[in-house]
Amino acid sequence: MAGRRLTTTDLIAEVRSLLDEQNTEQIRDVEDVLPALNRAQDAAANILARHYQDPLLTYTSLVTIADQAEYDIPEDAFEQRVEKIELRLAQGANGTYAPIERISFRDIADFDAPLNANVPYYYATIGRQIRLVPTPTGALTLRVWYMRDPEPLVLPQGRITIVNEPGNYIVLDEVGSDLTTAVDQLNSYISISDGETGKVKGRFQIQSIVGAKVTLRSVPLRTSVLEKEISSSLADLQIKPDDLVSTIHGVPLPFMKKPLTNFLISYATADIRVNKLGGEQGLLPAQIQMFQEQVERSWVGRENTLRVKRSNRNLTSQLRRNSRYLYNSGD
Repeated sequence: MAGRRLTTTDLIAEVRSLLDEQNTEQIRDVEDVLPALNRAQDAAANILARHYQDPLLTYTSLVTIADQAEYDIPEDAFEQRVEKIELRLAQGANGTYAPIERISFRDIADFDAPLNANVPYYYATIGRQIRLVPTPTGALTLRVWYMRDPEPLVLPQGRITIVNEPGNYIVLDEVGSDLTTAVDQLNSYISISDGETGKVKGRFQIQSIVGAKVTLRSVPLRTSVLEKEISSSLADLQIKPDDLVSTIHGVPLPFMKKPLTNFLISYATADIRVNKLGGEQGLLPAQIQMFQEQVERSWVGRENTLRVKRSNRNLTSQLRRNSRYLYNSGD
């Protein structure tokens, strides 16, 4: 039990067990329990963002455009937050990175004057965009660190038993009722998640469903759905038996195991007791406080990370010294 991954189906069953509520008319799986689990995941992500960022931390590369100062924050960034931006320098075979300092929007005017350099030394976040200061004069590669917003939890639509890459099809233990071949329906697009880690390996459009065999379109009608890239082939994605299928609206597994899954179950149970069954209002704050304490204890037991701070003057000097070595393309 402790080591296995709980799907949303398992989580719903656990919540029902704690509620001891078998009346499916009053408490419904999809309409009541699943939204409560997603509210629990949102609450957990907020706590992790403040106390232990590692599970949500990721990065993406951004190539600047000459004379363009503002760029979109990644769509999947949690609360549109950017944690750090680094500039790639042309040193060594793979290049090294130097951090760009974050400033307040109030200070932009102080640093936005021409500095006879082709690189930005600072950045600020304005709404859903990153503003680089001063404006880059060419194509430079930035590494943008941020916390990803966890994908919503949805019901699994089947466990893969056979993968046939040449035929571009999979066989499921049981095909979920939400899947469809209707090309005008979003449920014709699916996500395939690793059955152990929950990581999404690929997204596809369904061509046909015959029995338990699901054939995927080699030429999907759309290349992007809900801001997510749609793949055309199973090849090279390391999809294997026991991976899980869901609709493209979300994933069937939480992004962490314990203590997250325990919190999702406890919070969702308290949520339903309060909002559906008229329970005590203090149940939800108590669950949040207990999870926060668990996260803080877990973090204390992990290896410490040391931050090496350097002054603004030294940082700017480093970028100035290395500016002539910068790549002139995004390669």
